[in-house]
Amino acid sequence: MALEESEKQHMQLVVSYQTQHEVKTLLQKFEQAMGLYKQTFDNQVSSNKDFQQVFRNARLYVSHFIQVLNLSVQRNEIKREHKKLYHLDPDDFSVPEMVTAEAVLEWGKNIIEGEAQRMKTGGVPLYNPAIAKVQVHYDIFKEFRDNQVFLQQNTARYAEHVNKLRQPVDELLVEVWNQIEGFFNQLPPFKRMESCKQFGVIYYYRKGETELTPADDLPKPVEVEVVAEQPTEEVIALAPIVEQLAEEVEAFEPMAVMEESITESIEQMIEVETVSTVEEIAVEPLAEKSTPVPLNEMFVEETLFAVQPEESATEIRDEIPEMKLDSIIPKKRKKRAAKQDALLSLFFQ
Repeated sequence: MALEESEKQHMQLVVSYQTQHEVKTLLQKFEQAMGLYKQTFDNQVSSNKDFQQVFRNARLYVSHFIQVLNLSVQRNEIKREHKKLYHLDPDDFSVPEMVTAEAVLEWGKNIIEGEAQRMKTGGVPLYNPAIAKVQVHYDIFKEFRDNQVFLQQNTARYAEHVNKLRQPVDELLVEVWNQIEGFFNQLPPFKRMESCKQFGVIYYYRKGETELTPADDLPKPVEVEVVAEQPTEEVIALAPIVEQLAEEVEAFEPMAVMEESITESIEQMIEVETVSTVEEIAVEPLAEKSTPVPLNEMFVEETLFAVQPEESATEIRDEIPEMKLDSIIPKKRKKRAAKQDALLSLFFQ
């Protein structure tokens, strides 16, 4: 198949020219040896059918002659000691086993020679079957046996010649196989297998192996493997601290209780001083204050309590009513805000 397909492929050289020449030479020798072996084997088989029929006839005549001899001894027509001439036990009246061709040849030769010796001593020949008829079937069987042995030897000789050629043939087959699969190595699995089959490469599936289909040649989606990041030493070291903080957060009081406690703390820390009303503070110029005012405090007071039109002042009062405590404005507003921010930050931590 590789040679025939290579002759069709003119555009691509799947099998090299040198390998093709070796295959042609060895293939011719191997086909000749196989032809001779098959011919001799067929001759042996066809001759064996006739041989089996001759074998049955010879065994039948030999066994019947032994039975007639035993009956003659039992009727005292022949003496018991004469059975020794036939290589038979005088006290045993059974027929020997003759299953193989060698056994028939052996016992046929024994009874023919024993009958001749007994007749030389003046014995009466036995009939039904007569020894002459037994010898005729024996000679025919012996001739067929010799011919069958000759055919078996010829078959064995040609089989040995074929076996000697098997090793170089197998090595050349492996070389052709490798060249074919190497040429189609870049093709997808199913298409590669079909292309190699055209050149004689035969594939067998193992037990439980999935058969290839055209769907195996389709591109498969790329699978992205997500690798979990391993925690660093810093994260591992902070893990106990995070767990402790989580336990403390769970043990905190509800928000309402915490807000109430923070409010009480703030009220205790606030120092209230009586100052002028909003109108007086607004009218007093900043430059006449005896003590310098910090920039943040100035910004807060200017933003909230500077002289504004009447409508603006009203809007400010409405927007931040909590800053007005019975017309009393806390003077140390910045200090209170800083403490409050500190408490709030502590709470959220």
